Amino acid sequence: MLDRTKAPETYEIDAITLQVAEVTNLNNGARMHVIKSETQPVIRLDFVFKAGKWFENKTGASDLAAKMLLEGTLNHTAKQIADKVAFYGASFDNNHGYDRTEFTLYCLAKYVEELLPLVLDVLQNPVFPEEEYNLLKKRTTQNIKVQRQKNSYLATHSFTKQLFGDQHPYVFGFDEGDLENLTKEDLQQFYKSRFITQELEVFACGAIDDTMQRYLEREIQHLNIQPSKASYTSSQKEETAKATEKTNLVFVEDSLQSSIRMGKLFPHISHKDYLQLKVLNEVFGGYFGSRLMRNIREDKGYTYGIYSVISPKEQNSLFYIGTDVGYAVTDNTIEEIVKEIKTLQQEEIPEEELSTVKNYMLGKFLNDINTIFDQCDRYKRIVLYDLPQNHYNNFVTTIRTTTSAELLNLAKQYLLEEDLYTAVAGRKS
Repeated sequence: MLDRTKAPETYEIDAITLQVAEVTNLNNGARMHVIKSETQPVIRLDFVFKAGKWFENKTGASDLAAKMLLEGTLNHTAKQIADKVAFYGASFDNNHGYDRTEFTLYCLAKYVEELLPLVLDVLQNPVFPEEEYNLLKKRTTQNIKVQRQKNSYLATHSFTKQLFGDQHPYVFGFDEGDLENLTKEDLQQFYKSRFITQELEVFACGAIDDTMQRYLEREIQHLNIQPSKASYTSSQKEETAKATEKTNLVFVEDSLQSSIRMGKLFPHISHKDYLQLKVLNEVFGGYFGSRLMRNIREDKGYTYGIYSVISPKEQNSLFYIGTDVGYAVTDNTIEEIVKEIKTLQQEEIPEEELSTVKNYMLGKFLNDINTIFDQCDRYKRIVLYDLPQNHYNNFVTTIRTTTSAELLNLAKQYLLEEDLYTAVAGRKS
């Protein structure tokens, strides 16, 4: 009989095992990665293109081009696409990012043969109908105006401009008027140059047997894709002038709150210090029990929530702190953030606190690889960021073995106050 007076045994996590993908180089130049699991009769297909903001010649071209693919093809109208996906209880959508654009299909395995031809038609035969383009551009412009009423949007936009420069593709969001000169022909040109190229990566995971795998390979390699053009690198991208002032205020009259963003560029995800910096960030502001939360939310009561994040990109990583506070305590909040950074640079993290953070990170990581789709997401990151296959085992080892002394040295190296940029949207007292 279960004795509820005793806690269950706990075990150390030595290593983790992620399913290995079968990789096939298709005849048309694309690569397909297959991860099989029979636990649920569901399949996910991700078509990942090097077609993010990084490759734009005109602001907004990548985002709107991706959306226009779902607005009609040679064989289907936008309504027919949506109706067919809904009829089979599936999901088909796009996710546009800074470096890549993905089209993702979720469906029951038994309906793949009904839906894959539709997906390939969307990817291969978009017609960019004029009326739908005008409506999409109008909706997007209106949405930008709405978003720009939010302090959080303005603060992040201003902050990324400070770090990268006004015209850099890693700048978050849009300025008003960014889409005015964007034409349908711009979207068509972007589609031709970036979407149908041999840099296409296809990730298939779920209930895939050998017959299904052969079907996917046969059908997907019928996509007519062109040889890849030379990809841009960070050195080839035009550098724009970064802000000379480390602090910027976007004044919002009568605002009762201010949004704060503070941070700097961090090393690429493949850098030797990156994984330990993840541990340092977790202590600082990465979870609900972090130092920023305990100080600025629980002790001072300045905010409902505050966080710090390391956001990896394919060219570098972005570290930033974000919160919303009453405008009267804006400067006080910034002072407390700096105080917590200095504490990390001056005092080793107590062993009990570091142990709590490590256990939290390990438990969360195990929870985050619970399903086959979660595991495919981790594998996808390894492929897209060109990481070693043992990256996540290294992550687990790093969490378990990182010391307080190492984190102290990292804080001194990477969290220098003079290197931090700060953007505030709202008012100050």
